[in-house]
Amino acid sequence: MINALKGSSPVVLITRLLIAALVVFATYNPTGTSVFHWIMNHDNPTDAWVILGAIVALLANVALLIAAWKALGKLGTIIVLIFFAALVYLSLQEGWVSSANQSSIEWLALLLYSGFLGIGLSGAILWRRATGQVVTDEADDLDH
Repeated sequence: MINALKGSSPVVLITRLLIAALVVFATYNPTGTSVFHWIMNHDNPTDAWVILGAIVALLANVALLIAAWKALGKLGTIIVLIFFAALVYLSLQEGWVSSANQSSIEWLALLLYSGFLGIGLSGAILWRRATGQVVTDEADDLDH
């Protein structure tokens, strides 16, 4: 893993993780200050600004999900989910998170979702550094 980071600035990887966290926590968080809460508590949920905010939040999440899925693929996603399941189990076992406290479960889930999206955004960089192979998308929509 250390070799995977050589030549890639850790700042780039951290920035991608922070972008994913920003999108996730702006969309929803347990504090009540998120796009989700803004929509739910708005006097007029059909207001154009509210609808635009909802669409932007949805599109940002979908774009990051697509990027993560393309970077990690099915096997990579399964590996990350198994790793995150182990982290959840460890967090519950060690008492870092209480199963009786819904807020702590939500924070953990949002943190892991952010991590998944951040790993997905950084997946191509890490793969290229670890294996020397460049990840490219298939361009079915381009005429050759």
